[in-house]
Amino acid sequence: MTSGLRRRTSPSLALPALFLLIGACGSPHQAPPVAPLTPSPVASGPASPPASPPASPPASPSPSPAQGPVLVGPAPADLHDVDWANTPVPGGFCDVPGLVSPAPGGSTATSRRWGTVRVGRGIEVLYGDTDGDGNDEAAVYMGCSDQAKMNAQLVAAYVVFTRKGDSLAAIGTITPRRKSDEYITALAGLEFAPGRITAHEKWYRQTDAHCCPSGNADTVWTREGDSLTPGAPRVL
Repeated sequence: MTSGLRRRTSPSLALPALFLLIGACGSPHQAPPVAPLTPSPVASGPASPPASPPASPPASPSPSPAQGPVLVGPAPADLHDVDWANTPVPGGFCDVPGLVSPAPGGSTATSRRWGTVRVGRGIEVLYGDTDGDGNDEAAVYMGCSDQAKMNAQLVAAYVVFTRKGDSLAAIGTITPRRKSDEYITALAGLEFAPGRITAHEKWYRQTDAHCCPSGNADTVWTREGDSLTPGAPRVL
């Protein structure tokens, strides 16, 4: 367990690496459809009145998942001991309702935005303390692809988990906020600090080859209680 400022950077172009991994490890048969489970939200007081619809769509290149704690199962005292390979995750980053259970080679699910998708978990899990209690939170790398378009990559994300009592709770999902001119924006790592997580983003300019995004941006996600709120991306 650690505390304080911690910089953890994942390998460059994490999303392409994830889907190469999915392609290499999958069986020759398509994974069976995954029925999303029903998440268990943590009560947070009276509901607020519904907000008026925005005048225009948000600028984010991916769906904005619901923020706030969602219980996904029991948790050990130290999140470093979680069996992430068998831990369900909220599918909101790919607009899949409920929870999705990862499977070797990726899981087939239905996105309300893209239809049939394949959801996969990366090898890397990042850890850092954001609430100053001396216990690490965990960020699990996730991605999804569009099976109807030859597994075209759709979204990169980190789902952030903490411990709530004896339960493992997802408190938010970090997705890239700087839109790319070509392809999708990748996540190159996270940096943990008290009260915030900084996401390092790699985005494509119009002249960039698929292998090599040349744009860099940082987005600070502020933790307030058990939710994460993104700031504006800062182009470096």
